[in-house]
Amino acid sequence: MKKNIIYRFLILSLLSVFALSSYGYAYQINGKVIDKETGKVLPGATVRVEGTGFGAITKSDGFFKIKNLKSGKYTLLISMIGYSSLKEDFVALQISSTWPHVFELVEAGIMTRSVVVSANKRIQSVQEVPISISVIDIRSLQDRGIARIDEALDYVPGVNLVGDQVSIRGSSGFAYGVGSRIALLTDGMPMLSGDQGDMKFDAVPVFDIQRIEIVKGAGSALYGTGALGGVINIITRDPSAEGKLRLRTSGGFYTEPRNEHEQWKWTDKTQMFGGFDAGYSRKFGDFAITLSGGMKEDQSYKRYDESSRMNLFSKMKYDFTDYTSLSLLTSFARDVHDDWVYWNSLDSALIPPTGTDESVYTESLKYMVSSELKHLFENGDFLIFRNGFYMTDYANSVEPDDVEYRASQAISINSEAQMNMRLWDENLLTYGLNFVMNSVDASIYGQHDQLIGSGYFQAEIEPIDKLTVTAGARFDAETINTDGNDAKGDDNFEFSPKLGLSYNDNLGISYRASAGRGFRAATVAEKFATINYGGLLIGANPELKPEVSASYEVGANKEFKLFDSRFFIDVAFFMNDFDNLIEPQFDEQGDIRFMNITKARIVGTEILLRTLLFNAIGLETSITMIDPQNLTLNETMKYRSKILWYSRLKLPYDPFEFNLDYRYMSRIKNVDIRLGTFIEDHEARVAAHILDARLIFKLHKISEYPLTLTLNVKNLLDYYYIEMVGNLAPVRSVSLQVDMDW
Repeated sequence: MKKNIIYRFLILSLLSVFALSSYGYAYQINGKVIDKETGKVLPGATVRVEGTGFGAITKSDGFFKIKNLKSGKYTLLISMIGYSSLKEDFVALQISSTWPHVFELVEAGIMTRSVVVSANKRIQSVQEVPISISVIDIRSLQDRGIARIDEALDYVPGVNLVGDQVSIRGSSGFAYGVGSRIALLTDGMPMLSGDQGDMKFDAVPVFDIQRIEIVKGAGSALYGTGALGGVINIITRDPSAEGKLRLRTSGGFYTEPRNEHEQWKWTDKTQMFGGFDAGYSRKFGDFAITLSGGMKEDQSYKRYDESSRMNLFSKMKYDFTDYTSLSLLTSFARDVHDDWVYWNSLDSALIPPTGTDESVYTESLKYMVSSELKHLFENGDFLIFRNGFYMTDYANSVEPDDVEYRASQAISINSEAQMNMRLWDENLLTYGLNFVMNSVDASIYGQHDQLIGSGYFQAEIEPIDKLTVTAGARFDAETINTDGNDAKGDDNFEFSPKLGLSYNDNLGISYRASAGRGFRAATVAEKFATINYGGLLIGANPELKPEVSASYEVGANKEFKLFDSRFFIDVAFFMNDFDNLIEPQFDEQGDIRFMNITKARIVGTEILLRTLLFNAIGLETSITMIDPQNLTLNETMKYRSKILWYSRLKLPYDPFEFNLDYRYMSRIKNVDIRLGTFIEDHEARVAAHILDARLIFKLHKISEYPLTLTLNVKNLLDYYYIEMVGNLAPVRSVSLQVDMDW
């Protein structure tokens, strides 16, 4: 069966490669991109024509050309790592004219204006989307020494993690790592596992990420199941126009427990961690390639919690013509880690329960291949075919006849055809078809095939100047075939509409409002799991229905200057209603089953302030306040913090830079009290105060050596808190990271 699935994927990929032709116009845009302060040319900047598929990358001399345009005025979006994006109107010139226009970019600091693709499946400025969106750029990933995607999400306003569960504005609680309510994508390709519907945080190496875009609020109208509470889209690096070699090495250690917690000390050795990454990219005529690989080792601050990870990654692109290109992405990741579930007790918080077999380990493999064929038509419209193959293979090391044995192999195949076209002037239409097949063969879930077919459309219309109306919808049909025979589960049909408004007034204030419906089909794991999870018995519930949400938001933002300082403020008010919400619950026998909770509502506010004081000192602070109510039980929803507060301070003093990050999460009010049957001190939880500090030395700014050294101290105050019941969050760690670019 698995071979047939792989053959289907290969056939779908080959069918996407076909001959397309077009005819060009004799107009083009010539330009040069430079640093506004220093005047240095900026190779590698991305230049896009808004609302079309036209674009270019600046060469080593900073120049670019966008050819085959009709005569007329266009809006350019210019972006580059470390710089604020620039949006500027420009008129296409005849080819006979060689005069280049100079575009000046300002170093971003903390005041980044971002260009995003995730909100509406096309490139646009973040200020123009009708829903809240955050961006983590490559510089933030590098500066903080981020090793996995989940670590990066800790620094996003309104986002927190409960164990392995990502929650945006309280959309998720703790569900034993099953059933993400946030869709995860890599370059637009879904990356939730086919069995558990969860995020594998090491599936795409951070070393090759350009930026991460986080869309807050229901995104099912464009992205389908899983986008109930938002979307996370990982954008990988494009191959470099010139040959580039990148190296990164890091190493560090965990500090010992403080004196008042001497009983936690379980070893006399200093627990270490470290890793190494290397990558090379280059363009050879019409062919460009990026290759990289890395290793990570972590002895952990807890006993019986060691891990070893490795990854391989490649990204290739071939331009058949000026109008047609094919990209191919491959990734392999292997993670071997000890099988740790919850602590022995609060007094022995860094060791597993008495009697735990510490010889058992878990091996997790992730394979991903995705292709994107893009054809640009003569008028700027473009057609995209995406095909993706994502396989997860998981097993622990106990014997198959052991009650603790767990193994699952899941394959997810995703095929999509997307068309973006300009209706007239600034009015755009995006529409497409999508097919997903999840095939699962697992000792703990059985054999199941989940099939989802979808069609979607979205129009962006500008009825009056400065007002954009976004309206769209998606129709999904889902079913699960059970145990490899013709018996089928219930068919589910979902209709997900959305409406958005964005308006920019003459005072420079950008207003937005949106309403949308989200849904998530129950995963194979939620419906059919029969598993012993660290003493907790989890049973099947094949009758689970899809969970749905209605998401509403109004917000506004403005950038302004006061004296010699720049400010940006964003305010959002939101409400999310949930029906048939799927949560793990204890049944009458004391087992855990995933069940539909009838109704829930989360109302909240999010405020963000960024400032660049005296054009030098960067400060960012945000607060998210939510009221998460289970309307069925008339109580606060479990595993939610009502207040999330995040602040960042950035002090540059070339060639040095000093950063502070502070995160606060209010105490979780409710958890499952019956967890006390299995977990000692399950009620032990406090508000979290986490302070991270780093010192960055940019040696490349004062010498010919292309080195950046970063000293990172995470959890500087060694504050003790939990992220999920019975698990102490990471203690203080100190590390040194060295980045080298040639």
